[in-house]
Amino acid sequence: MHNISVRKFSNHIAIVGAGIAGLALGAILRKAKIPVVIFEKSIDISEYGAGITISPNAIKILQHLDIFDNIVFASAHPKQATFYSTRKKITHFKVDVITTSRKVLYKNLYDKYISLGGEILFEHELCDFNLDKSEIYFKENKTYKVRHIAACDGIKSLFRKKIDEEKDPEYSGYSVWRSIIKKKQKNIQTYLGPNSHVVTYPISSTHISFVAAIKTNKKHKQSWKTTGNYSELKKDLKFTNKDVNALINEKTPLFKWGVYVRPTIKNLQFKNLTLLGDAAHPIVPFIGQGACLALEDAFIFGNLLIKHNSEIKKTQNIYELSRINRIKKISYLSLRQGYLNHISNPIIIYFRNLVMKYLPEFAMRSLRLHVWNYDVDKALRKFD
Repeated sequence: MHNISVRKFSNHIAIVGAGIAGLALGAILRKAKIPVVIFEKSIDISEYGAGITISPNAIKILQHLDIFDNIVFASAHPKQATFYSTRKKITHFKVDVITTSRKVLYKNLYDKYISLGGEILFEHELCDFNLDKSEIYFKENKTYKVRHIAACDGIKSLFRKKIDEEKDPEYSGYSVWRSIIKKKQKNIQTYLGPNSHVVTYPISSTHISFVAAIKTNKKHKQSWKTTGNYSELKKDLKFTNKDVNALINEKTPLFKWGVYVRPTIKNLQFKNLTLLGDAAHPIVPFIGQGACLALEDAFIFGNLLIKHNSEIKKTQNIYELSRINRIKKISYLSLRQGYLNHISNPIIIYFRNLVMKYLPEFAMRSLRLHVWNYDVDKALRKFD
């Protein structure tokens, strides 16, 4: 039996989860003065992630929220990405991305949402919901009646699990090690080895993000907080490189997490519920689009809701139509890049490197055409 809380939000859009998708959606809706409330299970906004890449498809969204300049000020703007095969340089590409820490992105989204009069109720851990009644139930008998539910509760989304009758997220076959290291570096460096690769990139004028991805059957825990150590990483990495070895040692603070995924979902909406971010599409991180997709979701759903405020079902239908193929495309490209980054067969490695060296623009074509050049404004006009 659930007791209705004294506080009701029957005219509010209820966002469950104060991650990137949730905070961005909240800020977009508050900017249009639409009533919204965010429920977050943590005691505050804390981010355990490391670095993050913001590509052109997401930059426009941050500009719309008037926070892009603040983020750029605290971040880095690499102009080039260089690829190595273990020790030898393969090629380099021009890039146009912002690289920063997840903490910087979270803080700016949070500050923007709060400055627009947004409200976050912390320590609200979801335990159940009733879509027919538009009610959401949290632990400690906290119950709220709301206008609509935006599920931004991440890869372990209880909403998705219940409406889609899914099992828990599945291990992808990849695990990732990460760290923030004090070092000056202008551009992105990627080292490709058999069954593993390492990426380093600047996140500010003084620090870099270190990421090592390993293809392995050894399942690491799905958590941003799990610590690792240097000897474990050395065993997992299938190659050595003097530049990589110079970055990490026994004193380097390291974290490790298993990369988990869900099958591509068929529907992004169900009754009075809409899925966004990792709740809708957790993907492997090999083209740096997890956060960017979440921002796209928030921008498109938020702006559709602003335009069709009295017709939520219409908003849901257009949102779903506009996002499904985009999600499938990015998911496919991410998995493909994961394969290309972790090849173990020497013959295939040779031909991969050959294509990258002599046909660099061909190698980058899919990323530029299908990922970075995506325009959220054009997408809105196309489907609405």
